[in-house]
Amino acid sequence: MKVAIVSMLLAASGVLAAPADEMLEKRSGPGIVKAADSQIGVDYVYGGGGCKGPSKGGFDCSGLTQYSVCKAQGKTIPRTAQEQYHSSMGKRIPRGEAKPGDMLFWATGGDCKNKVAHVGIFVKAGTMVNAAHTGTKVRQQAIWTSYGGESICPDAVRFW
Repeated sequence: MKVAIVSMLLAASGVLAAPADEMLEKRSGPGIVKAADSQIGVDYVYGGGGCKGPSKGGFDCSGLTQYSVCKAQGKTIPRTAQEQYHSSMGKRIPRGEAKPGDMLFWATGGDCKNKVAHVGIFVKAGTMVNAAHTGTKVRQQAIWTSYGGESICPDAVRFW
């Protein structure tokens, strides 16, 4: 009888609402990748997207990362790539130690302190998901080391 009452209370509070593997995924990087992957095919739009999903018709790079962390982790990270890179909400790790769901960053002229201009989500070795630039869609693609005057930053950031 006591077990039944406790189970009913936990179910009513939502604690038992999600299967254990789903709850674990939401607290880990793969949940962030899954959220980003759910937006594959959505247009890149400068200034687009956020916690509620695409806006202005799509996502930009940091709008996609903000959405993915909100969806998977239930927390709102800063909106711009520069703010995300320097956020105290995340943990800096060497890029070579990145795991699925970690954020990778690029900076103009390699100035990761002041000019972070792009962010993507690490999927696996050599692959990221991102909203790259006008004329593209959210997609998985090879990780760039440099792109259009931007160089990859030495650290990744983990928000999970």
